[in-house]
Amino acid sequence: MNAFLAAMVRHGQLADALQLFDSSCDRDIVSWNTLLAGFARHWCVQGWILWRRMVREVVGADGFSFSTVLSGFAASASLASGLQVHAQLVKSGFGDDVYVGNSLVEMYMKNKCLADGTRAFTEVRRRDVVSWTEMAAGYLHCGEPAKAIGVLSDMMLDGVMPNNFTFATAVNACANLTNLDEGRKVHGYVIRLGDDSDIGVKNALIDMYAKCGSVSCAYKVFQSMQQRQVISWTAMIMGFARNGRAREALEVFDDMLLKGIAPNYVTLICVLYACGQGGFVDEGWIYFNAMADKFGVEPVEDHYACMVDLLGRAGHIEEAEELISRMPFRPGVLVWQALLAGCHLHGNEAAGRRAAEHALALEKNDPSTYMLLSGMLAGRHNWEDARRARGLMTDTEVMKLPGSTWFQSTLDRNQACIG
Repeated sequence: MNAFLAAMVRHGQLADALQLFDSSCDRDIVSWNTLLAGFARHWCVQGWILWRRMVREVVGADGFSFSTVLSGFAASASLASGLQVHAQLVKSGFGDDVYVGNSLVEMYMKNKCLADGTRAFTEVRRRDVVSWTEMAAGYLHCGEPAKAIGVLSDMMLDGVMPNNFTFATAVNACANLTNLDEGRKVHGYVIRLGDDSDIGVKNALIDMYAKCGSVSCAYKVFQSMQQRQVISWTAMIMGFARNGRAREALEVFDDMLLKGIAPNYVTLICVLYACGQGGFVDEGWIYFNAMADKFGVEPVEDHYACMVDLLGRAGHIEEAEELISRMPFRPGVLVWQALLAGCHLHGNEAAGRRAAEHALALEKNDPSTYMLLSGMLAGRHNWEDARRARGLMTDTEVMKLPGSTWFQSTLDRNQACIG
């Protein structure tokens, strides 16, 4: 029965696997763990229900069971349920298992519980490369890239050899810090250890070099890849676009299409952003209008925001407003902020005020709206209203985020698909 169950789980037939499991009288710990692992890959409420059944029916959960269910709660960011499993773990006697310890670190860090994650890490007695990498990745996830690099340095001092996931985490930390020197050191170490062919590491290197302003190095890494994923192409397109080389970004996209690689929705965000950076209005419209029919991607808010930004940068404010009026769903904050940015650039105070009013009605605590509005009014020498806009930001206790823009918010949400 377990062999059939494993085959169903391997092929994603979880409903059939659960039916077979429920109909069998020959269930053992392997059966439970196999099904639990299947639900952990696509964690949902059914996985939690299965775990509770496992506990209720007094089946002796082992280290694999605890590791699997904790990883599931890490993936779904279910802290409350994870805490319950941690309490059961303490009573179980499997707390010393390194795999369980690693999953516990992962669960806390992905839920952004730094203190609990650190405590769980210190309690892992025989730390392996996964332990250290989970801790570093956790710091990175919690917005502490410098601490992530510190953990990886401690790992090396402890004599633990990094793997490809470790390297990718280190490179991503350097990218977040825009620390080119440290990033080059990590790249050199990767080459010395002969791990520079890993696709995930190379994707991270492309993103790091581009974010640090060394787009030529990013392109060298890209060209050296024998195999490329959609993420690889997307990272390179974004790398050129964010460094003011919009035409080269579109040339990479054209090459991607010639090689038969289908773009995803994040790739098209980057393509439209590149058009905006280069002022390619006609090309932007061509790509935007071809999204559904040619690429099979229905435009979502991020795509509309990029198109509004493109039109706004080019001074086509009325055309941007018309596009917003034709959106098949209610425009969100990002769209109105993109329009406001265009109005700021071209001094269209009337349209800018309208855009700000819509944006603040949707999210009154977003600092980007206040900063764009204040900047637009100051640019029009409307000092009194500019001061009033800044005063509103103070009155509503909005914290200014340096460098925060509507497009940065888009990138942050889609970072996993870029690099």
